[in-house]
Amino acid sequence: MLTTQRTGTGRLARSALAAAGLMFAAGDLHAESPGEELYLHHCAVCHQPDGKGIPGFFPPLAGNPSVTAEDSEGIQVYLGRIIFGYHGGLIVDHQQYSGRMPPIGYRGRLDDSELLDLINYQRSAWGNEARPVTFTELDAARAAGRP
Repeated sequence: MLTTQRTGTGRLARSALAAAGLMFAAGDLHAESPGEELYLHHCAVCHQPDGKGIPGFFPPLAGNPSVTAEDSEGIQVYLGRIIFGYHGGLIVDHQQYSGRMPPIGYRGRLDDSELLDLINYQRSAWGNEARPVTFTELDAARAAGRP
């Protein structure tokens, strides 16, 4: 039996173990759409298959207003983080997160169709009800560069 103290280090150890366990379990999950398959492959280890994230490290995507933004500026910020990655801390629903987001959307990793499938899956999964992002919005985020 593994025990940890109720300190920042203890939470880190529990979260790391949970993420490591998910890496092995994620292979057993079956996607129902191309976007979900991409999510499970590229995002679920950190943000979890249910989109709830890992407290203190990786924010939830489920119910996250950044994910479901409808205004042009909010969408561009969200797309920039997916394309170019992000680090530096975030606050979502009064909870601070310190994990690092790798650049998922740089050219060569996913093509733009795959990237939009992934993004639009996140915007419509787990009760999220945001409109699909367009190729034009994705192109604008790429052109704007790192946020």
